[in-house]
Amino acid sequence: MRIKQTDEEKQILKMIGRNIKFYRINHNCSSKDTDEYGRITQERLAELAESSASMIANLESENTMQTISIVLLNKIAKALNIPLYAFFLEKPIKNPPKNLFEE
Repeated sequence: MRIKQTDEEKQILKMIGRNIKFYRINHNCSSKDTDEYGRITQERLAELAESSASMIANLESENTMQTISIVLLNKIAKALNIPLYAFFLEKPIKNPPKNLFEE
C-alpha cells in the first residue's frame, strides 16, 4: 500500500533534493573525490554514502518524490562534509557552519 504524500511533505523532499544537488556541486569534499570541474559526481557520492547512484539521482530530481531515511541523509551529509541541518535550509549557503549557533 502506497501512502500519498502531502504537499508539505513534497516541498520538504524537493528542498532536501535541491540542497543535496547544491552541496554536491558546491561541495567541501577533498579533491580526491571530485571530477575535473571540482564537483563530486552522483556515482562518487553514492559510493561515499553507501547508497546507489539512482537513489542520489532520484533524490535530486524535481519530478521524483523519493523518500529518504535520516540515516542515509546523515551519511550524505558526512560524505559532503556539511552539517545535517544544511539540507533543511530554504536557501543553501556555500559553507554552512558546523554549529548552527556559530556567528
